Amino acid sequence: MSAVWTCFMFIIASTIGVEDSLYQIDFQQLFQSVELNLNTDADETSRYAPWSFKPVCTQTLPSVGSELCVYTNATFANGRGISIFTTTQIAEQTTTLPPFNDRDVLSPLLNTDSGAWYTQPISNKGIGMFAKRPLRRGDVIVATTPVLVAYSENLLSPAERERYLQVAIHQLPASTREAYLNLTTVHGNPEILMQDIAAANTFAIQLHGQKHLAAFPEPSRINHDCAPNAQFHIDTATLTHYVRAVRPIPPDEEISIAYTNPLDTYAQRQRYLRQSFGFECTCRRCRRGGSGDDALDELNALQASLGDWTAESKASVAQAERLIKLYQDQGLDGYLDPAYCHAALMYSSVGSVKGARKYVDLAVDAIELRLGSYADQDDLGVWKEMRRDPSKHWSWKARKKQSRAELKPKPKL
Repeated sequence: MSAVWTCFMFIIASTIGVEDSLYQIDFQQLFQSVELNLNTDADETSRYAPWSFKPVCTQTLPSVGSELCVYTNATFANGRGISIFTTTQIAEQTTTLPPFNDRDVLSPLLNTDSGAWYTQPISNKGIGMFAKRPLRRGDVIVATTPVLVAYSENLLSPAERERYLQVAIHQLPASTREAYLNLTTVHGNPEILMQDIAAANTFAIQLHGQKHLAAFPEPSRINHDCAPNAQFHIDTATLTHYVRAVRPIPPDEEISIAYTNPLDTYAQRQRYLRQSFGFECTCRRCRRGGSGDDALDELNALQASLGDWTAESKASVAQAERLIKLYQDQGLDGYLDPAYCHAALMYSSVGSVKGARKYVDLAVDAIELRLGSYADQDDLGVWKEMRRDPSKHWSWKARKKQSRAELKPKPKL
């Protein structure tokens, strides 16, 4: 993957909703409660280390080629605990991750009150998260580990799946179990409560190449906005979910993330949010309705022009600066890396070392903020090399017909 391509990859790790999750509900099938035997003696527990209980497994699922089992480590992350519903192979691979082998890998500040946020009820929105103190772009608001990770499948019946998720949640420490059970639901169906909570609160995560859904109670309190002031990423090596500010957030302002791709059209965003989460977004962008798509059209046109490297290209520094302003005006501060990349290449293409370096720095910062551990280090290395000496980059003075006149300071009137 090229460094330019990294900037154009809009990897939106959205929270998973009913439409595309494994937890699609069949309301014709009602779950009959079963009594769970969660008692395990000390000798038996040691046999399954690092798991705290004997795994509880399904039958072998032919299409998966494995059983799915509940694995619980009740002491994970300084006693927070974690339950994983997955295959035997993935569970074994998971035990090789650093947090399972070195407790010092996880910061003692994980899963604690950072002093950056508080929650309170919001009319028509349930619980929301707010800034407790001034936050700067890049500040970590909350960092947490998952309490539940579930293999993404649509093979079990809702009743059967509910049984295993009940085991997963009830084997967790009491405070962690309570945190999960206090989360909101999509449909309020008590017969499949564990799945209903998961449908409303899980994030997509790749675990050893397989899609899973992960529940992180604290960031699940963060509501949606199509112009969010925060962004999240998940470090799969440490199983840590980070939420960072993407622009300054004053005290008592609600913290928000995007549940859907904020670069989609108004109709696309509304359709996804209705189908997946059952609500209509009324953020400032959505209040403009379809007319707000005009800005997206201009944004796409500018990116197409700046991405044109033919001899007939009309790309200009003015276009690059306009693109950045457009992202900012739309409240898309967390998605600025493509604009900064275009600007870095544009300034390089007209021979401006200062401009190229300025926007390479901003691009690298924005890529790392948006993608976190998913940022391709080789690609970042290319950008950093360009910063050291823009004249050696392929884009240097590539737009020979581009006048440098617009780079010169304009005379004051």
